[in-house]
Amino acid sequence: DGKIYDAYVLYPKNRESCLYSSSIFALKILPEVLERQCGYNLFIFGRDDLPGEAVISVADEKIRQSRRVIVVLVPEPSCYSVMEEVSEKQLAMYNALIQDGIKVILIELEKIQDYADMPEAIKYVKQKHGAIRWKGDFSERSHSASTRFWKKVRYHMP
Repeated sequence: DGKIYDAYVLYPKNRESCLYSSSIFALKILPEVLERQCGYNLFIFGRDDLPGEAVISVADEKIRQSRRVIVVLVPEPSCYSVMEEVSEKQLAMYNALIQDGIKVILIELEKIQDYADMPEAIKYVKQKHGAIRWKGDFSERSHSASTRFWKKVRYHMP
């Protein structure tokens, strides 16, 4: 199908108000399980891009080369309203929902009570496909591909 990546990973980048756990999950745990244990190929912005590249063009190109988009969600609405990569998120959602029909996988790091402050595209995907909630901690035990959470994630992967 001409795709290079199994998934493009979007997560709230570290800011003082945002959870430190989103970066640990996206940069450490996801690659550990999905790449090393399951053999998937992920593109994670901030890890796989080259310094100085234009965010929009890189995001657009890499999303087109991906079979899925994984969005890591955290409960703090402030992480979504002041994100520096808002354009990256909008582009990913546009490509995934409208243009290419790429499947979006939502992963909640904690129970999110209210989606009212989330972007419309996230609300739509949550309503249509639901979200997978991470119930693990950041210990080594949660890094096993055989847990229920990782089985659910792999079910949605290509």
